[in-house]
Amino acid sequence: MMLGEIHSWHPPDAPTGVQAMAIDGHPLQAVRLPRAVVENGAELAELAGAGVYFLIAAGAQPRPRVFIGGTSALQAALRARLQDASEPWETAVVIALQPPRVPRFQKELTKLVQYHCHRQAIRTPTYDVVNAAPVPPSLVPAFVDRDLKLSQTAIQTLLYALGHPILGERPTR
Repeated sequence: MMLGEIHSWHPPDAPTGVQAMAIDGHPLQAVRLPRAVVENGAELAELAGAGVYFLIAAGAQPRPRVFIGGTSALQAALRARLQDASEPWETAVVIALQPPRVPRFQKELTKLVQYHCHRQAIRTPTYDVVNAAPVPPSLVPAFVDRDLKLSQTAIQTLLYALGHPILGERPTR
C-alpha cells in the first residue's frame, strides 16, 4: 500500500539527535529522540498530547528489547519511564495521535493503537517486547475502528523508516 512520500526533519529548537518523520497526506508523525534529551528536560511541542511510544533498550542480546506504551501525556510518560531501572532504554520513538472526531474517545483510541502495536510487535520476530499486553478498550466506536488499519500501516512505515522495524520489515496490506 503506497501511503505517500516520507519527509524527515529536525524539529525547530529541538536538541541534537531528535529526528521527526511524517508521510504526505497522513496526520501521524513520528519523533525519535535519545534518552539524554528526556533526561535533560527538553520540552518538545511534538510530545504534547496523547500517543504511543516505543522505548528501545541499548544493545541486542539476541534481539533488541522494546517497551510499548500508550498515554494521554507523552512528555510526562517518557519522564516517568526514566525512573524505571528494570528496563533502561536508549532511544524513544513517539507517535503522537490526532484527536478523534469525538474528543472523549481519545483514551480509547490511544489504548486501541497501543494494543494493536503491541500485538503486531509480538508477532514480529525483530524485537523482544518486554511489557505485558495492554487490555484492549471495551468501547470502540466504528469511526475509530475504520481509521485504525491505515494508522497501523503508517506507524509501521514510520518506525521502519526511522531504523526500528518493531512492527515488521514491510507494511502489511
